[in-house]
Amino acid sequence: MFMDAAQKTFISSTMWTERIGPAAALATIKKHRSLDAGKHLVSIGKLVQEGWARLAKDHGLKVHIGGIPPLSHFAFEYKNGLAMKALFVQLMLEKGFLASTSFYSMYAHQTHHVESYLQAVDEAFGVISEASETGEVEHKLKGKPAMAGFKRIT
Repeated sequence: MFMDAAQKTFISSTMWTERIGPAAALATIKKHRSLDAGKHLVSIGKLVQEGWARLAKDHGLKVHIGGIPPLSHFAFEYKNGLAMKALFVQLMLEKGFLASTSFYSMYAHQTHHVESYLQAVDEAFGVISEASETGEVEHKLKGKPAMAGFKRIT
């Protein structure tokens, strides 16, 4: 008797008619598998990680590189590491790259993109290394570096 009332009314739930999302997810998985996208993402990420390591060594910079290859990041291992990061972002912007100290590979990335990016990283690391040696990192900044943790609000 109670359920009979349900037959005469409209029952809904969140996104009960949503079919596009699941269809898109299945199509994405199918394409990901057919293109072996994971292999490409790992390959591109490894090129970036190896490039960071080589260039940091070339310029005498201490950096920590972490993350799985497609989701990579690095950090400058210095007291003023956040200022160095800010200078890196600034220098990369000047070279036409919206980049930080992380890199998320995408299927569209090709080897020539990584080579162009690493050329800009090479130049940026050169400036950062020189600025670090002369104590000029903070003076080269056009703004203020980010603050770690909750220092910014205390």
